[in-house]
Amino acid sequence: MNLQNIFNLSGMVVNMAGAYLMYRNAPPVNSQTFLYKHEEMQQIIKKDKYKNKMSRNGMLLLFIGFLLQSIAFFL
Repeated sequence: MNLQNIFNLSGMVVNMAGAYLMYRNAPPVNSQTFLYKHEEMQQIIKKDKYKNKMSRNGMLLLFIGFLLQSIAFFL
């Protein structure tokens, strides 16, 4: 296995991980409105921040995978 194939395979694995994180942590679409108690709202906000962070990490992994595949292309 040469260096080009290693970079390409690494990029594809990182891309798959990033796509999974983005898919798993995508916010659900819900058009209903709910009224929450303060404690419940704090838990929901914490959960949403975690999901947003994981989704951003997924996008970062996709970008890194893209860079690895671009490097493999030019090797």
